[in-house]
Amino acid sequence: MPFGLSLSKPCAQYNQPFDSFRAKKYHLKIQPQWCPHKMAKPLNFAEQLVRTAQQELTAASARNNPSTGAEKPRDVILAACTAIGDQLAGDGFAFLKSGPSFKRRLGNFTHEIQIQSDRNNIAGQRAAIWIHASISSGQMATWRRNNPMPWHGTDKAGLSWVIGGQIGNLLPRPDWMEWDLADDRQRQAVIDHALSTIRKIALPFFALFDQSEIAVSELLHRPALWQPFMIEYALATLGPDAAAQAMTDYLRANPIIRSRYQTALAQIKLSGPSSYRGDMADELAAITHIYQLDPTD
Repeated sequence: MPFGLSLSKPCAQYNQPFDSFRAKKYHLKIQPQWCPHKMAKPLNFAEQLVRTAQQELTAASARNNPSTGAEKPRDVILAACTAIGDQLAGDGFAFLKSGPSFKRRLGNFTHEIQIQSDRNNIAGQRAAIWIHASISSGQMATWRRNNPMPWHGTDKAGLSWVIGGQIGNLLPRPDWMEWDLADDRQRQAVIDHALSTIRKIALPFFALFDQSEIAVSELLHRPALWQPFMIEYALATLGPDAAAQAMTDYLRANPIIRSRYQTALAQIKLSGPSSYRGDMADELAAITHIYQLDPTD
C-alpha cells in the first residue's frame, strides 16, 4: 500500500478503489457493478451515490438489529481467503490472515494481492469483497531514498511501492469487480471465479515486470493507473531518457492531462514544486522539473 495509505471506499488518489469522481475528472467510463454470474446495469454517478447510500442505510439497520444465527461476513470471507490461499500456495504466495492478503517475494519484487471487505456487509445477506493487486520493489525504495520527491521524504512506509490497484483497474479498459460470498449455495463458484480472475489478471500483471521496458510500455496507457508512479519506475530502472520518452508518449495520448501539465509546469518553473501530492498533471510536471526531463511535444 503506497505511503501508509489504508484501503477505503473510495480512494481517488491511489485508485484503491477507482471511484466515480475520478472517472468523471479524467473522462473515463464508469463500468458496471460486477459479479461472476450476471452483469448488472451500468450505473451513472448519481445512481452510484444512491446505491451506496442505500447499502449504508441497510447495513446500519442490520447493525442495530443483528441476526444472531446468520453467518458473519468476516468468517465467510476468511474461509474463502483460506481456500484461495491454498490454491495460490503453489504459485509461491503466503496467505496472511491479518490482511487478509497473499504475498510472495520474487527476486527484487514483492507481489501482493489484497482482499478488501465492503464495510456495508450484512450477516446472512452480503459478504462482498474487492480484490487489489500491487507490486513493490526494494530497488524502488533505494532509488526514492536517494532521489526523494518533495512529498515522499526518505523514511516513509511504502517507498518501495511501484504500481497497483483494484484488480479490474489493471486492465486496458477499467472494470469494477466485486464478489459476494453471502449465498452458501453459490459460494464455491464465486471463490473459483475470484481465483480464476487473480490468475488471469493479477499474475500476468506481475509478470510484466520481468522486463522493465515491457512493464512501462504496457501499463503506461492503462487509464485507471496513477502514471507518475510508472514514470518514477522508468527513472529508477531505465534512466532519464527512457522516462522522458515514456512521458512524451503518455502526454501525446492524453491531451486533457497534457494541457493541465503544461500549465502546472509553467507554475512550477516560477514557484517550485509543491511539497504535497497533486493531481496527475501536477505530479508529472514536478517530476519533469526536478529530474530535468525533456519530453518532446
